[in-house]
Amino acid sequence: MEEAGKRRLWPKVIEACSRGLEECAIVLEEFMSTMCRDRSLCEEPPTRRRSLERYAWIEEIIKNGVPDGRSRLILYVVSRYLLNVKGLDVEEAHAVIKEFIRVSCERHGNCSKIYDSWIRNVLRHVKEGGWRPWSLERVRKEDPELYKIISEVLGLRS
Repeated sequence: MEEAGKRRLWPKVIEACSRGLEECAIVLEEFMSTMCRDRSLCEEPPTRRRSLERYAWIEEIIKNGVPDGRSRLILYVVSRYLLNVKGLDVEEAHAVIKEFIRVSCERHGNCSKIYDSWIRNVLRHVKEGGWRPWSLERVRKEDPELYKIISEVLGLRS
């Protein structure tokens, strides 16, 4: 749409938004569709809620612990989720990871030492890199052994 046409839509957006949230959402959707000629090329940014829903399996893993693969999970999934999806600061993420390690020991007997210095180093690099956590599908492709462990904890059929 040409620039003048977009400018003509603004008063319509403002008026609709003054009448209520539902009308506002409809008109804003119409306006946004004019901003991108091919909607398939305009990726909708993930909302915080959708991101958290997509990674709900990670919360289950953190809550239940695992019998094996803690370090890989911390490195590729848990640290990235806590910092770059959930938005925790490094200290909060460290505390959650320590709890995950404790639960893994209590529930699964996985009690070998994971050093705080390693956890802090991972958290620092993940925060600096802004990396997103691996999806379940990526875990399945990149680390089938870890995927099997996760599947068992989550009660998934592999």
